[in-house]
Formats: sequence, C-alpha cells, structure tokens
Amino acid sequence: MSENFLKQIREEKKIGQSELAQKIGVSKQLLSGFEKGRSGISNEVLRKISEVLDVSPDAILTGKSSRPFDEKGRQKLTQAMGLTFKIYGDQFDKDVLIKIATELYGLMVDFDLAKNDIAREKLKNSLEEKIVMGLAAKVLLDSNENL
Repeated sequence: MSENFLKQIREEKKIGQSELAQKIGVSKQLLSGFEKGRSGISNEVLRKISEVLDVSPDAILTGKSSRPFDEKGRQKLTQAMGLTFKIYGDQFDKDVLIKIATELYGLMVDFDLAKNDIAREKLKNSLEEKIVMGLAAKVLLDSNENL
C-alpha cells in the first residue's frame, strides 16, 4: 500500500484513532492498517473520513490539498473506483482493487494539478517509467513463487 497522510492530518486535528473510528463507524484496526499502509479503505470510508476531518480525500491520499471534499472530488473518486473495478475486477481481490483505485485517484488529481503541457508530459513520462517497473515486478512475482 502506498503512503497516505491520514495519521498526520488526524494528529493535526487532534483526533485520536479510536475517536475517528467511532465517528465514521469502523474499527480502530481498520484505520491503523490504512495509516500504516497495510490495507486499503473503501470509497465510502474515505468519504466519511474526509467529512469528519474537513479535508479532501486527495489530502488524505496524497497530502497535496486541504480543501474540503467537493462534488468534483467525489465524482473523480467514484470514477477511479469504477474504472478500476471494471478493468481489474475479476483479476484481483477487493483490497488490491481499492489500493489501485486509491493510486488512480491520486494520479488523476496530480494530472489535474499539472498547470501546463510540459508538466503533464513530465507526469506522463514518470508514469510510463512506473508502468515498466510495475510490470517487471509482476513478472518476477508471477514467475517465482518462492518470493
């Protein structure tokens, strides 16, 4: 799981894990797993967290924004979840799908924040490099069961 900024934001807002978990109706263990990058969370849980903490989901996922989650952000997150489940729904379990959708959402936000064609081209090149690395890692994992 990729890095997220939930713990940092939660601590800045002076809200404990137990208190946040109670407010959004999930276990403290779920929040802890997400904060430590061991597990993903659903779109609905992310939305609830962002509402309670009064930050956008991209602030939680990328640390790049502190705007409250608006309709555009909700639509973008829904789009990321939909695309991920449509393309990979039968290939991975739910936790992996949520991680992929979370990453996709962050990339969509990054692309929107790219101010000009040069910045977007740099982002595209960076993503292409990550694709190559990710595919190489998948080949290694798929071909070597002892890892």
